[in-house]
Amino acid sequence: MANGSLCVTRAMQHELAQNWGIRATVLYDQPPEFFCPTSLQEKHKLFCRLNRYLCHPLGVRDCVTATTTGIGADDQNETLFTTLVDTDILLKPNRPALVVSSTSWTPDEDFGILLEAAVMYDRRVAALLDENDSADEGVLWKEISGGKQYLYPRLLFIITGKGPEKEKYEEKIKRLNLKRVAFRTMWLSAEEYPLLLGSADLGVCLHTSSSGLDLPMKVVDMFGCGLPVCAVSYSCIDELVKVEKNGLLFSSSSELADELLMLFRGFPNECDALKSLKNGALETGSSARWATEWEEHAKPLISEVISRNLN
Repeated sequence: MANGSLCVTRAMQHELAQNWGIRATVLYDQPPEFFCPTSLQEKHKLFCRLNRYLCHPLGVRDCVTATTTGIGADDQNETLFTTLVDTDILLKPNRPALVVSSTSWTPDEDFGILLEAAVMYDRRVAALLDENDSADEGVLWKEISGGKQYLYPRLLFIITGKGPEKEKYEEKIKRLNLKRVAFRTMWLSAEEYPLLLGSADLGVCLHTSSSGLDLPMKVVDMFGCGLPVCAVSYSCIDELVKVEKNGLLFSSSSELADELLMLFRGFPNECDALKSLKNGALETGSSARWATEWEEHAKPLISEVISRNLN
């Protein structure tokens, strides 16, 4: 009985027309304005607040904790990623790449794909660098502490969110014993979550739509912060994630591992593919783009409805 209809995907537009006889106009979701790129100063302040959780989690020894023993839990001058020199904030050249994923920790999102991809990344990097399987990770971590850079960086996955399967996967993470990959699970405030997205190097989305008609808002928010995304492939996700423009799609843990290797090779300075995707994410998340779509699609529809009702 509506005079006009808006929907958020072309797939939903087709569904409405095909099965309900409704002619809808597509207006894609856009992120709120506070999902925006994070400045270097904001990054440093955020990482200072997170030092305790990133560098000194209770009972954890991995490629992050073993290389940050000199950083205090309340240190305001140095973090895992940044350092304050006089009045200048600098990004550390041998910092890990920061990958963020938000999840509801339910069976709807197969978090096992991400864990398997992390294991594959760890093993494939070792093979590419011709490292012996029995090599002591302590030697590797000592070299990283000394400032050594490798062709492939360490990866730190920060997983945000709450849900019923969180503890189960945390136990699995503890048993992984990886040399170049670390995980942190945490719940961030509404103010800090956008800052984290804007501070990360890559987002990972494990969401699949049960209807096949909607798009994950978490990816929209990541694009608002200029964060490129690797997302699980499903029927209409390509309406949001444009392959090789603002992100990549994967259907298996092996594909995701390949994408991590490709994007982070030469990190942080010699990873052109990642930089290109970041530029595309910034363009996709631009508020100017939303204003254009509103003017081109929604405003004419509303004007038409008003005119029709007045007549």
